[in-house]
Amino acid sequence: MKLNKHIAALCIGTFCLGVAELGIVPVLTDVAHSLHVSIPQAGLYISAYAAGVCAGIIVLLVFARSVNLKYTLLAAAVLILVGNASAALAQNDYMMLAARFISGSPHGIFFALGAVAAQRLAAEGESARDITLMVLGQTSANLVGVPLGSWIGYAFSWRIIFMTIAALSLLLIAALIYWLPSLPVQKKPLKELIQPLRHPHPWIILAGIAIGSGGFYAYYSYIDPIMSKVSGLPASMMTPVIALAGLSMFVGNVVSAPLTKHFNDETLVFSGQLLIAFAALGAYFLSRDEITSIFMMSLAAFGYFFIAGPMQALVIKGAGDAKVIIAALGQIAYNGANAIGAYLGGVAIDVSGIASECALPSLLLGFASSVLFYFVWRSSNRNDLAGD
Repeated sequence: MKLNKHIAALCIGTFCLGVAELGIVPVLTDVAHSLHVSIPQAGLYISAYAAGVCAGIIVLLVFARSVNLKYTLLAAAVLILVGNASAALAQNDYMMLAARFISGSPHGIFFALGAVAAQRLAAEGESARDITLMVLGQTSANLVGVPLGSWIGYAFSWRIIFMTIAALSLLLIAALIYWLPSLPVQKKPLKELIQPLRHPHPWIILAGIAIGSGGFYAYYSYIDPIMSKVSGLPASMMTPVIALAGLSMFVGNVVSAPLTKHFNDETLVFSGQLLIAFAALGAYFLSRDEITSIFMMSLAAFGYFFIAGPMQALVIKGAGDAKVIIAALGQIAYNGANAIGAYLGGVAIDVSGIASECALPSLLLGFASSVLFYFVWRSSNRNDLAGD
């Protein structure tokens, strides 16, 4: 499978963002202790990142929707550098919240415009595959970067994780300059660009994304305290556990890529979302058993990245000239829900005093998203039959 240079450049970016987003999860307890805050308060660093994603997307929609894609992606790379360097140097709660907000601000921009760039540069019939390959950078981050960061955090300092991301962002800037061609965006009146948003279909997809993503992060944001305080795993085991989660994400992404040629996006998204919902159900009831707890975490991680590429493709399917806007709204749906999900998981822990209670909002949201995508899947099958 050939990986074009522009896809390689985008992969470097999604790798940096993948580590920036989830690298804090296995060291959340250490970060909380270092900055003298509680675990639920430290969970807000995940929410702050997601809030930054939404803010960055709003800036994109208002000011940069007609700017050359290459220049906007380069600006996002600079924000990755600034945000993660700031996180590495944060000395208190407020500084960390601000740094995480800045770190998150390029995330949605990069994924939204990266998906559009991958689609525009893809060979005929290979756009879903190329978008899935772009996401491979994020799953590689979860396979290698996050577990390595976990080890570095325990062996040395969690601050080195964010400083390393800042250093990698310099490589990203160079790769975008030399490997990504210029991609001008045709200026059109906003009224024409939002025409697809007058139909209910994109809103249904965006709602499904938000509900499902919120459910995943309500649970996954608190893997560290679940494993240490409920499952009884020693701190030394967190690095291999996070590595297993990363492997599950990587495998989910790799398995999904060739299946895009045999199944439509709706089928893949519904199937993966159902896996996540069942994983949350198992985590809620069975987290006290070490093996079962690890298996449920792995199943949820597999499902979330199994649907990552098809979901990105589904968001911009049929969007016409509104691809940038709808892809941007998709990132708001993803990451706004991530912030809410992490918050709801923290509330469940605060109320109950038990880390695994975060799986309750996760399973409720997960099954709700599964039901919604079931009807989307049924609708797509009926349309296929009508077309035949």
